[in-house]
Amino acid sequence: LALVAMIRLSEVGYGEAREDIERALRRCVLVRPDMAGNLALGIAAWMRMEGELMASRQHLVLALQSATLPDQQEAIFMRLAEFDGGREIPYPFRSVYALDEAGGEDPQAVAGCGCWGEAAQRYERLAEEDAENFGLKFNQGLCLAWSGQSLSAAEVLVQAAGLTEDTGLAEECHTLAQLLEMGEHDDAVKMIDRRFEIENVSKWLTDLDSSERFVRVDEGEPEDGTPAGMYHLVDRDVVSAEDAESLTLETVPRVVARLLVQAASDDQSSAIDLVAREGDEIDTAEAALREVGDELAVPEEEAEETVDLVPKQFEALYTTWHFAPKTTEGVKRRLHREFVQKFVEEIWPQTPLVALDGATPAAAAEQPEKLLALAGAVTVLESRCEQNMLVVDVSAIRQAMGLPEPVPLAVESEDDLAMLSTFGLMRINPSGLDNEHLVMLLNRALLVRHNGLLFDVLTEYTGREDLQQGEDYLRSVVTLADLCEVRHDRQAAFEWLARAREAASGLEGEFERTLQLEMRELSLRLQDTEDPGLRDLLSRLWTDYGSKVPQLREELQAVVEAVDIVPPWDADGGNVTASGLWTPGDPAADGGEGEGAGGEKSLWLPGQD
Repeated sequence: LALVAMIRLSEVGYGEAREDIERALRRCVLVRPDMAGNLALGIAAWMRMEGELMASRQHLVLALQSATLPDQQEAIFMRLAEFDGGREIPYPFRSVYALDEAGGEDPQAVAGCGCWGEAAQRYERLAEEDAENFGLKFNQGLCLAWSGQSLSAAEVLVQAAGLTEDTGLAEECHTLAQLLEMGEHDDAVKMIDRRFEIENVSKWLTDLDSSERFVRVDEGEPEDGTPAGMYHLVDRDVVSAEDAESLTLETVPRVVARLLVQAASDDQSSAIDLVAREGDEIDTAEAALREVGDELAVPEEEAEETVDLVPKQFEALYTTWHFAPKTTEGVKRRLHREFVQKFVEEIWPQTPLVALDGATPAAAAEQPEKLLALAGAVTVLESRCEQNMLVVDVSAIRQAMGLPEPVPLAVESEDDLAMLSTFGLMRINPSGLDNEHLVMLLNRALLVRHNGLLFDVLTEYTGREDLQQGEDYLRSVVTLADLCEVRHDRQAAFEWLARAREAASGLEGEFERTLQLEMRELSLRLQDTEDPGLRDLLSRLWTDYGSKVPQLREELQAVVEAVDIVPPWDADGGNVTASGLWTPGDPAADGGEGEGAGGEKSLWLPGQD
């Protein structure tokens, strides 16, 4: 039965093969759970390729439950953890969901063996007899989603949202419904790869290099397997790094298209790939390319391919700018913050949304019957930003839309924490938990990797004095430093790194740990070569660590040469003395015989005097 089900899945897809699949699962779960697990793994992979993400995850869960050998369990658990930590997936889909108790044991038993299509039908029949029961509709919606029926699931979840007085649950239903509908890509903008065959790669590279509109972005020395040349087509003149401080959202050059020159290989001829949005942008890019040279041949097959689908409501988020080399990270961060703020405050509120029946969020805020759907749309916005590592203030967006803050959830047991969805976890106030439950919440947050949730939980965790020691505390403060960098809060990141160095004191491998933290800080400070703390840090690394790890000095020298700055140990820029003090123009500073003199002392190890 399992073999027949797998063959049917590969031949006709899950929809037509569902009865065969559920028949096999119902039988194998009882007598051959290993075969049920293998079938579930195959379905999970198929659902992932089809974009049915909730179904893919739930089949991974079924496979884990069916695994009988420890090695199998570990391998499947790792796949599930990888899924739950994958930022390319909206975080509401990377979450556990539990069926409501409504309906009793019969449909739950059917769902328990992976027959979610049949379970959805049973919940539907029960709901016809009890039309006001939220749990029945919610369960029907989940089972439809788990069986890969996204559009039907979305419709039912919206119905369920209208049957509960718990606004948090209602908003969660709307969020899932909107994400499920969005996954069908009905209103998506296509990113197109249009391919042209060419004959003379060298001539094209020369002509493109001399073009005013195409800007080269690779190093000009391609490695094996990489394009011979990569270019941006920009919509205006590139601003030099020296003048980049004057850039605004209106003047920063935008990338209209990407161009890749491909050298011939054993299985394909030389070609140019032009990647841009479908419609005017890809046509404009082709016209610009033909101005450079018209020796372009369109292949008979596969001349155009869709490489990505972008939801229409988030099209503006997928904007790429082009900066001149050596433009400071400070300029890029400023424009980035301004753009995200403009998108959430000006662009998105005026964007018509399918989930709001074509109304804009600003208009829906004035219509009470649309407020729950609007709250779901806010969460969808936040999840899309989270996917793209963009930090937004959800509370501020809700306030601007006239939406109240979500009602906090009380945690009464470990089971509550284990079975709550990610949406539910975000409704928990970490400060109200005891240490044991806080650690459980932290473990869930680490698996989900939602930046906002993780930041709040870690802030509470590191603020409790009785938890401020050991490996877990060190990892926590380092993670907070990373999160602050994502938030473009460099000063806070430096403060957390300083706390991390304090936390490493006394731990095994203190020297190596501290050096790693110093190098993290160096990486962050190098983003702004005018950072006043950069020279002090370079001095400290050269003197305190370079004397004990000689190869570090070679790496530091390579770093300063790469970013073109005068190091504090250079004679022209001053020197670092054996005591670690930097003195301008002191030629003898680095030649002393003290403890910091380079090369005189062997590698220091913890425990040595």
